Amino acid sequence: MTRKQPKQRHAPQVKRDYVTLSVPRELYENAETAIKGTGFRSVTEYAIFLIREALLMKPGKNVRDRLRALGYVE
Repeated sequence: MTRKQPKQRHAPQVKRDYVTLSVPRELYENAETAIKGTGFRSVTEYAIFLIREALLMKPGKNVRDRLRALGYVE
C-alpha cells in the first residue's frame, strides 16, 4: 500500500519588478565590507534597506543616526 504525499501548500509568489542601479565600484566594495556579519545577504539587500529607511526618515535625522540606533553601525 502506497501512501500519498500530502499536497504541499506554497505561499503565493509575488513577482517583483526590479531595475538596475549603478554605483561606483569603490562604494559597492565598501558596502560589501560593511555588511559582513550583519545578516544582510547581499549589497542589493542592504541598499534596498537603506533606501527604504531613508524614505521613511523624519526631516532632521540622518541615515547614520538611524543605523546606529538599530545597531548596524557604531
